[in-house]
Amino acid sequence: MDLSYKYKAYKHAMDFESIYDYSDHYKVRGNPTVWRYMSFYKFESLLKNKALFFAKPSTFVDPLEGSYSMWDIKEFMEDNEPLTSREYMRKIQEFSAVSCWHMNEYESAAMWDLYLDSNDGVAIKTDYKSLINSIEDLRYRVFSAKVQYIDFHNEMTSRNIFDTLFYKRKSFSYENELRLLIIASRIDEKLLEVIFEAQGLPYYEWEERMDELEEQSYNFSHNTGNLVACNLDTLIGEIYVSPKSSKAFVDEIRDMVKQYGLSHKKVVQSDLYKDYVY
Repeated sequence: MDLSYKYKAYKHAMDFESIYDYSDHYKVRGNPTVWRYMSFYKFESLLKNKALFFAKPSTFVDPLEGSYSMWDIKEFMEDNEPLTSREYMRKIQEFSAVSCWHMNEYESAAMWDLYLDSNDGVAIKTDYKSLINSIEDLRYRVFSAKVQYIDFHNEMTSRNIFDTLFYKRKSFSYENELRLLIIASRIDEKLLEVIFEAQGLPYYEWEERMDELEEQSYNFSHNTGNLVACNLDTLIGEIYVSPKSSKAFVDEIRDMVKQYGLSHKKVVQSDLYKDYVY
């Protein structure tokens, strides 16, 4: 991220947080089942680092993701308002990162095909509340919402630069995505107050500690994103191994899971392509 944009990004983040807190648009109803499909190497990274990788918007494949729609641009022009450049939007969005999950009661054949580049891979099965509660990184408040799939020619996104990250084209609606968002400078003050009190931290030290965490929130672990600490036991309900994987690979996953202190009983091989008829 370009820290010369730090103050500008901070202002946009404050505006977004206000929108998020007072809008039902973002609320996830109930406690849906969610999945994360990944390669062997990404799964190994999750276990090794005890952290979820949040990717920067600059890694998105779709160039329209995180931008204004044609509808928005038309509205700007009709209102004679200055249109924010795409370059500026991307500079600001570099202060954020996202983690993408698939909402579905059942596993998805399409997701296996989309996210695996070989026969081998895994899918983390959990639920929304467990996912949110698993995150232990005190540097960030985690924003969560169902992605809105729209017609970029005839529907609006948002005028807030971070808010646009929750909109995608209808062509991607099959993903049924739950998106988690972190933004540098956004800490969860209410949660931190509860934690500090439980830790017995003197009240007069709270503000200084929060300032330290806010400053640390700008330190992303990678150029393409950021590792965000999580509790694996809370996060992982079950670990599905690809239906195309060999028994040897299933055993390798079980051994790896035990190595990192998790129960091997969480590991199951998908029977998606099993013939049940005869």
